[in-house]
Amino acid sequence: MKRMKEYFTYEEPSAFVSVSNTPPRLFRQERDWTCSVACIRTLLSGRTAEVPSENEFIEKFGLVPGPHYTDEFLAKGMLSPARTVKTHKSFRPEEIGLPLLAKLLAEKYYIMAECMYNYAHWVVVLGYFAVRDPEDTEEHRILLYDPYYDQVRLVIADEFLTMWCDPDGHVKEFVAIR
Repeated sequence: MKRMKEYFTYEEPSAFVSVSNTPPRLFRQERDWTCSVACIRTLLSGRTAEVPSENEFIEKFGLVPGPHYTDEFLAKGMLSPARTVKTHKSFRPEEIGLPLLAKLLAEKYYIMAECMYNYAHWVVVLGYFAVRDPEDTEEHRILLYDPYYDQVRLVIADEFLTMWCDPDGHVKEFVAIR
């Protein structure tokens, strides 16, 4: 029996493919508030051989305990030396969703997304897999790296979508670099 879709954000699949793109190194967060730093460092490992330590990163950009978001990453130049940076602000709200994540992964972008697994928590999106029925996102999976637990997780795509954007219309924040 299929789940009734009445409240949360859902998407109709369109030409989903299975795709993955994993950065060379996965950095664990060293403090309880540095998930964004760990994710940025992970993404940058695909762009440069020398990735600053978490302490160097915090000192260089004057970071203080608490959540950090895309506007700050861009304003402080935290995503250098990425050649190309795309964020949720690069797209219309209706364009942002699972098909866009799959498309960016296929275009070899490294992606991090802010979600509600924990309050304002950043994870790295490693892959998107259209499992079984390509027309049903409940049958799709997303591979994530969670820097807090230092673990790779395979989650149901619909579950990720509801954690990425709450039903009250929270912005689907993400950063994609290559």
